[in-house]
Amino acid sequence: MLPWRLQNRRSVGVLLFIIVMGIALVASGCGGTMSNPAPGGGTTSPPPGGGAGTTAAQVRLGDAPADRVISFEASVGPITMKPTNGAAVTVLSSARRLELTHLSATSEPLALLNVPQGSYSSATLTVANPEIVFINNMGQIVKLQPAFNQAITMNFSPTFNAGATAPVVNIDLNVAKSLTFDGQGNITGVNITANSFNLSGTTVAPESEQEFESGELEDTSGTVTSVNGTSFALTLGVSGSVLTFATDSNTQFNDGATLATMLNTVVTVEGVTRSDGTLYAKEVEGVENVGGAEVEGLITQVTGNPATQLTYTADDGSGSGMDDTKVGANFTVDVSGAGYRVQAGNIDNSGIGSLPAPPAFPFDANTIHPGQRIEVETSSAVGGSSLVADKVSLQQQTLSGTISGLSGSAPTTFSLTVAPDSAFAMLSGSTTITVHWQPKTDLHNLPHPLSNGDAVRVRGLVFFTGTGFNLIARRIMP
Repeated sequence: MLPWRLQNRRSVGVLLFIIVMGIALVASGCGGTMSNPAPGGGTTSPPPGGGAGTTAAQVRLGDAPADRVISFEASVGPITMKPTNGAAVTVLSSARRLELTHLSATSEPLALLNVPQGSYSSATLTVANPEIVFINNMGQIVKLQPAFNQAITMNFSPTFNAGATAPVVNIDLNVAKSLTFDGQGNITGVNITANSFNLSGTTVAPESEQEFESGELEDTSGTVTSVNGTSFALTLGVSGSVLTFATDSNTQFNDGATLATMLNTVVTVEGVTRSDGTLYAKEVEGVENVGGAEVEGLITQVTGNPATQLTYTADDGSGSGMDDTKVGANFTVDVSGAGYRVQAGNIDNSGIGSLPAPPAFPFDANTIHPGQRIEVETSSAVGGSSLVADKVSLQQQTLSGTISGLSGSAPTTFSLTVAPDSAFAMLSGSTTITVHWQPKTDLHNLPHPLSNGDAVRVRGLVFFTGTGFNLIARRIMP
């Protein structure tokens, strides 16, 4: 079983990812074309080939599971960037508030920018005012706000090169070197240094072969803030990043979403990155109308059977009244009149059927359970700590543990045993989950074929059958 601290090593990956965004922006400051500022401190996507000597770069934010951490939020910025030749340039002049844990074992675009071609050797960013919500060794939910305000300089190794081909930049932070712990594994503080960071880059993959790190977009939710012809701008949840998506006659619009009517509504996009670095929406699904919101998070308590009320801790969201002050907060939700659905994204459910699919994969008022990650859709603005749900959607989440009972390859099942002091175990009451390894499950960066005894992270949909938990795997990582 992975030690808890190692399982948390990427819980701050988002911070590093931001640094990458900085690199793109700084590049802009080096004399290239920079995209226009957008509300919330994000950036709009510029047209490809923004000028001579520039290229469209995608900066992606990712995270990894943190067994006890429910949410990790911090302010990042200002950011400066140093090219291999020349003086440092301001990339981001003010701080932005970011949450990390909701992207466990995945990533999403943070910015798409035209940057000057060339090499960059280092970046300096300030990290301040972290807020960590975790479960302590007594099973209590604790919010920690340690004093931390540090400018950190990290070197890119190897040097980051922005060439003519659209690059995708991914960042990772080692939380084991960024958080401090006591003898019971409780978080006591933050200690982020240059040694905490790692940065990698690649180019956009062919659309049919894209993974998160090379351009794929899955379950990307936000508010539509502008529509221009066949394109629209999407402001992502809490981070405030703005991404521009192109559509065409092959784009599927579902659940009431249309280009003509979705301005200021909340939608979810499934898409890809084109070879020129622009974003394309394959599917757009309506979530909430103007004035409504969606709030995502981890269930900590369910009242009633069937459920009439639940409590959960928010880690992301979009729409009216939803902002970074709501991240890490506990919400009580009236679900007595709610509908239930599964947000499957690109889950391979071949051999399983449409989801939810009882008895092995149910999701309704009788089977919703603490430890599951959900999205609550509400027609009202997010105000206090109470919500009335129109719909409750099951969302993907990531669990870390050790494989046992594996025989053969996909499609097959195996048992995943998680740490007994993990948030999932303490909330759900279970340390064992049956994982369904599907033919199209993404096996990412595995050093060898899956085998019993492997310590892995599994991202997917977690279902409660009434007696145990099943997980349909979207991705399995070492």
